[in-house]
Parts: sequence; structure tokens; C-alpha cells
Amino acid sequence: MAVIRYVCISDLHLGADNSLLTHLNADSVVDPLQPSAVLRELAGWLEIVLRTVNQGTRPTLILNGDLLELALALDNKAIMAFERFLELMFPAGKDSLVADEIIFLPGNHDHHMWETARETQYAQFLQQRPPGTFLEPPWHATQMFHLKGPLSVSAPILNAVITRYEHLRGKVNVKTVYPNYGVLSGQKTKCVLFTHGHYVESIYLLMTRLGNALFPDRPKPVFIWDIEAENFAWIDFFWSAMGRSGDVGDYIERVYDMLLVPELRKKLAAQLGQLAGHEWLPKHPGLAKIAAWCLSPFVSHFLSRSDGLEKLKTDDTLSPDAQAGLKWYVQDPLRQQLLMELDDNMPEEVTVVFGHTHKPFSTTQTFAGFPTPAYVFNSGGWVVDTEEIEPMHGGAIVLVDDELNVVSARMYNEAKDPGQYKVKVESSRPSGLLDAVTRAAESASEQAAAFSNEAAEAVNAYHQNFKRRLDSTL
Repeated sequence: MAVIRYVCISDLHLGADNSLLTHLNADSVVDPLQPSAVLRELAGWLEIVLRTVNQGTRPTLILNGDLLELALALDNKAIMAFERFLELMFPAGKDSLVADEIIFLPGNHDHHMWETARETQYAQFLQQRPPGTFLEPPWHATQMFHLKGPLSVSAPILNAVITRYEHLRGKVNVKTVYPNYGVLSGQKTKCVLFTHGHYVESIYLLMTRLGNALFPDRPKPVFIWDIEAENFAWIDFFWSAMGRSGDVGDYIERVYDMLLVPELRKKLAAQLGQLAGHEWLPKHPGLAKIAAWCLSPFVSHFLSRSDGLEKLKTDDTLSPDAQAGLKWYVQDPLRQQLLMELDDNMPEEVTVVFGHTHKPFSTTQTFAGFPTPAYVFNSGGWVVDTEEIEPMHGGAIVLVDDELNVVSARMYNEAKDPGQYKVKVESSRPSGLLDAVTRAAESASEQAAAFSNEAAEAVNAYHQNFKRRLDSTL
């Protein structure tokens, strides 16, 4: 009988005012002191399914990136929203839904959590070395498997939150793994690999691309720790820190919204052009206007690169660029780390689970260097940041059993008709896990309907919120 061993969810963006899992008050302002209705119903559905399938066995929770929104929300709001999530996973006075050890893989929007974790780890390393000895440079990745060294480092902020709960203190612990985490079958013939997925997009490799352009003869980074070492500061700055820039950070979201809408990108380009013109020629307003007029097309061209964000490409689950990025990441850095840790012994069956794109799917794909086609799952996301309904956007929970079979519970996809919001269980192949979760989902049909109703209502409301923010920007 199948037993769910891992529960993977990503892109919660807790604390963001466009996250379905962050509660908004009647004025559409973030109120992180209570859970959103969608989060509450999601936890209720998960509880029924886990108790039906596992009958008491608690799975490990894998938080596969962008758990917290640190680019567009203040730390305290994101942390309070995480508390609400934690309270539903570990309710006081009741059995918890998941095991006491949580695996956390930071994404691009909470990348700073990785920086905090690895710097804490390096501080501990320094304390163990006597003065005058050679010090290794800080490292930028953890082991994928727990075979040749420490698998993880502590998550200082998240664990500090946990210790404030008396019933969790000394029991529940969050371990940080970055950027890849893997689980192996007993004979090492099967594995499931988790990664957030931001390196699928070339924009997160900006520093590497810049280095290659300026110094074409330089050695190109091959291993993920070298790739991360070149790009971590850029990712941390732009995608995981800007929203915390004091009062100015409150306006960063408006700029971000303007980047997502073509008409507003033109207005933003004009505004930035005017700003630059007046900065350069403060005593000559006439010339400043001419300079602004000349600058606007160049600024507009630069801003148009935001069209490259994968979540904005909704013709398919993966655009050609992202498909190429996924192939590169799996075939090169992910495969290199896999072979290094397994002494060049490639498992016969590989499954890759990632998020980031906010477009859930499940498929089978061929990758060079792998003996058989890999099973690929995307866990989608839980934010609404477009004017119109995007049917490709949605969220899923990925479930893995003790035999490393994988199933996706597609919780929702955006739809114009509220009646189209349905929870769907899917996989790339038949398995006992698929049968067990399908039966459990049938027994949780009333809870699924409650979740779908809340999701449909929230998605519609969040689209309206987005439009209102744009109107206030115009």
C-alpha cells in the first residue's frame, strides 16, 4: 500500500498582497495575523488526503522556494504570514500534518534566507578554526544527498519563529538545502530531484552572461556552486531585498506592476527619461525635455526585457526559452552534481520537481546523459499579478511515496468560470500512489469544493486588486 513520504509545495509568496495564501482585510491590505481562506481550505484538504492515505504516518514537507515574499513585502509581514501557515501544519493540541523535520529550498524571492543560512554556517566554521590557519572561501551550495558530507544548514529565521511556539520548541526543525535536493531509493536506481527552478530563466544568470560577454576566453562555470557564486549577489539584491528598502520599498511593487503591463512600461520609460533629463540638465528645462524624449526609447527597450519573465509567457506551460533553460540546467549543473555525489552512477529513473514559473504541469521529457526519459513536474504558484485571467497560472501540491512514485494534486488553474475550478490528481504514469491519492481525493470532495470556491473568489478579487493598483499608478 502506498504511503506518502514527501509533500512538496512552492511559490507561496507568504506576505505578498497578491498571494492567495496571504490574508487581506476588507480594504485589500495585508493582515498577516490570520490565515487566508484559501490557505485554510488548502490545509483542510491536505489533512484529509494525508490521513486517508497514510493512516498516521507523517510525510516530510519540502518547501521548494519562494516560501516568503522578500522582494515585495517587509520581513515582519512575511514572517507573520509564515506563522499562520505553520499553525495549520502543526495545530496545537492536535496531530500535525507533516513530520517534524522540514526541508526548505530558498527560491529567488526568498534567496536572502539562503544567504542568512550560509553566512551563519560560515561563522560557525570560522569559530572552529584557530587563527593563522588557511580559511576556505564561503561555499554557495549544499549536498544534494546526505552521502559525502552535511546535507543541510539551519534556517535561522524560520527556526526562530518555530521556537516561539511551546508545542513545537525542541521538536520541529527547518533545514535549508540549496539549490538542489534529492532523495534516493534503497538500491539507488531511482531518485527524485527538487529545485526551485529560477536558473531555468537566463535573467538569473545575468552576471555569468555579462562575464562571458566581456571575457569570452574565461573558464565558464560548470558546477552549480560556481554558477551561484557568480550570480548570488544579483539575485539577492533585485529579487530578494528591494522591497525592504524602507519607505521606498513600498513603491517597488508599483514599479514591478508597471513592468508587467506593456502600456505602463511605456509610461514608466517616459517617467524615467524625464527624471534622467532633469537630473542631467536641472537648469535647462527645455533641453531636459529634449533629453527625456531622446532617452525614452532606450529606456523602453531596456524595460521591454521584462517580457522575458517566464510567468508572463502563457501560450504554453514552458516557453521555448524556458524549455531550453530547463534542458541546460538538468543536463549540465544538475546532472554534474548528481554524478559527483553518486560516484558517476546514474540512477535508471529520475524525476525532476520544480516551481518558479507559476504554471503547473506534469510530463515526460528526454534529457541528454540520462538513461531513460525523466518525469518532470512543476508545482505552479499561488500569486495573482496580471490584469486578466491566465488559464496556465495555477498551483499544485506534489506528492512522493516511499517507492518514489510521484503524483501532482493540481489544486487550481485560473479560469473565467468559477465552475471550472476543480482539484485534479494527475501523474505521468500509473502507480499505487496515483490510485491511493485519487481515492482519497474522492473522499475529500466536499473539502475540495470548499477550496475551489474560495480559490475562484480570491483569484477574481486579486485581479481586481491588481487593476486598482494599476489605476492608481496611471
